[in-house]
Amino acid sequence: MGNLETLSSVLDLANCLMIQWPAPTDREAYLTALMVCEAVLRGSEDDTVEDARAAFIDAAHEAGLSVSGDDGPDWF
Repeated sequence: MGNLETLSSVLDLANCLMIQWPAPTDREAYLTALMVCEAVLRGSEDDTVEDARAAFIDAAHEAGLSVSGDDGPDWF
């Protein structure tokens, strides 16, 4: 069984992607998630917190990782 971690902000998502990501970092969904998180953190009007969460979940699935609450309520 793997480690579970609660990520509760876009900054948490970005840090996980940049520091803790346990899979290759040259895959499409990973790169998209990183770009969306960066855009949200910079205050983009085109990308939202929900977009960052969805992109992160896509990257996790691409990497074969499980995400608890994929379709759960907003968490920010």
